[in-house]
Amino acid sequence: MIKFEKFTLKNGLRCIVHQDHSTPMVAMNILYDVGAKDENPAQTGFAHLFEHLMFGGSIHVPDYDEPLQMAGGENNAYTTNDLTNYYIQLPLENIETAFWLESDRMLSLAFSEKSLEVQRKVVCEEFKEHYINKPYGDTWKYLRELCYTQHPYQWMTIGKELAHIENAALQDVKNFF
Repeated sequence: MIKFEKFTLKNGLRCIVHQDHSTPMVAMNILYDVGAKDENPAQTGFAHLFEHLMFGGSIHVPDYDEPLQMAGGENNAYTTNDLTNYYIQLPLENIETAFWLESDRMLSLAFSEKSLEVQRKVVCEEFKEHYINKPYGDTWKYLRELCYTQHPYQWMTIGKELAHIENAALQDVKNFF
C-alpha cells in the first residue's frame, strides 16, 4: 500500500503527496483536466499542440528547460483524450524550481507567433510520421470514427485532420487556453 496525503488548495488545485525518503529525488506531476475531448470538432489537435506550446517559455522565463536543467532536472509531458500531464524529476533540494516554473508558465505563458510556428511544425511532423507516412498508421483514426460516432473520442489526440493544426492561428490557441 502506498501512503499519501490528499488535499485541495484554496484555488481548487487538488494535491496528492507521497513521501519517499529513500531517495534525494522528487517527481512532480501536474495533471490538467483537459484533453482532446475538450476540443472544438472543427479545431482538433489543440490540446496536444498546447502541450508543446507550454514548453515555449513564459514572459519571465524564455527557455523553460534551462533553469530546470541547471537545477538537475528533466521533464516531459503527454496528452490523452481526458487530460494533459506534465512531469518533472529533479533533486529534492531544488523542488522550489519545479513549483516556480509550473506556476510561472500557467500564469504568464508567452504566446508568440514564433513559438506557435515552431510547435505547429513539430506537431505536424509527428502527425505525418505516426499517422500518414506509416503503414496502417491511420488504423486508429478509422476505428475511432467507427466506435465513437457522436463522442469527442472519435478523433485521435493529435487531431482529426492535419489541416486543423496547420491552420491554427495564435488567437485560436489563446481561446483554447
